[in-house]
Amino acid sequence: MPFAALSLCAVILAAPAPSPASHLASGPTLAIEDTMHTEVPEVLVAAPRVTLDEILDRVARGEARRDSALHDVAFTAALRLVKPAAAGRRAEMIEETVARVYKQKPDKVRSVTLRHWEKKAKKESDDDTSMNFTPGTGERIVNFAFRPEARGDFRFHIVGRELFGDHLIYRIAFEPRSLVSGDDPDGVVWVDTKDFVIVRQELSFARSPVPILLKGVDRLVIERREVDGHWVLRRVLLRCEFVVPVPTFGRAFDVAFQFDDYAINRGIAPAVFSESGAR
Repeated sequence: MPFAALSLCAVILAAPAPSPASHLASGPTLAIEDTMHTEVPEVLVAAPRVTLDEILDRVARGEARRDSALHDVAFTAALRLVKPAAAGRRAEMIEETVARVYKQKPDKVRSVTLRHWEKKAKKESDDDTSMNFTPGTGERIVNFAFRPEARGDFRFHIVGRELFGDHLIYRIAFEPRSLVSGDDPDGVVWVDTKDFVIVRQELSFARSPVPILLKGVDRLVIERREVDGHWVLRRVLLRCEFVVPVPTFGRAFDVAFQFDDYAINRGIAPAVFSESGAR
């Protein structure tokens, strides 16, 4: 060991230990503690776990309650068609339509176009991209597999249980029992057990729902959000691929529906439905 290092060690060893008073005056002291271990005893739960059939029943009832609580709804819907990003090219919006939609049970609906934009103007003979709405608020696009009349057409199984704050979320996967038609997708839903409604859904298609036009549909994502105590659509996202490239769009395009500015059960003036509106 070098002489300088030996000298430094000697000084440290020879230095007197600080008195308690001088130690306290030098500043705060950090205590060093041993690692603490704790164990929680096992608890035997006697209550039976809720069965899958009971969960499906509760989801059906929760979706029915959600629907019955909506008497009239107004919202803004935006439809955007986007050419996805590719090598050396950024994503590019091709078309956008924004409309204000009014629904009133049992049979009234009207949509008023607020804005329409296209990157390339269409010919007069071409049809504009339109959004069609029905008077219903059941949102079958979300719960089609969980309706009592359709449950026998699908298989279900629980794939996860998660806690988000004080909410217990079930993830339930489903798939069609028969693959003959190929029309029904399979997917996964997220169920909030506070209200037993579906708050998110992801779908996939084994075969194209429109094989003449589309080669396939990539994963379809549907999300809801809570507005004034009611679960309503927030957005719908999917990607489609054409059988052959299409002018303007190319081979594939993304579709995005966004739903905002909800007014729920506030009443809608009869005059809103008295004029012919876009449907």
